[in-house]
Amino acid sequence: MTDTNAQGIIDFADGSSVHMYGISTGGVFIDGTEAEMYVRTVGGSQESISKSNEGRVISRIRIQAADGSIVTTCKIYNASDGVVAFLRGSERNITTVKNDEVYDINVRGLAIPIRKGTVIKLNTAD
Repeated sequence: MTDTNAQGIIDFADGSSVHMYGISTGGVFIDGTEAEMYVRTVGGSQESISKSNEGRVISRIRIQAADGSIVTTCKIYNASDGVVAFLRGSERNITTVKNDEVYDINVRGLAIPIRKGTVIKLNTAD
């Protein structure tokens, strides 16, 4: 098991987007341990996706782990820890991807509303 970092972009139905970072103990993901993704604020602190994006609708998720690691799963939870969406990742292949869209997870066509308490969590592997 190793540590890794992850980052991603969440696109909303209104055409806007936010950049997300993977943060857990030590600022990294530990393989096999689910950890939350956070939005970095203008002031440099991190906050849950629902804090400043409540009421928006997720239309696309793009997430990548650091080289040598993969995002195995991405889950979106509601406030009562119910799974709203379960997305499987895969190892990205930088030789076959066009337009610089190199992600472990790249899912379009979503319509997931962000409500109070919504969180996005990842699981990673080597």
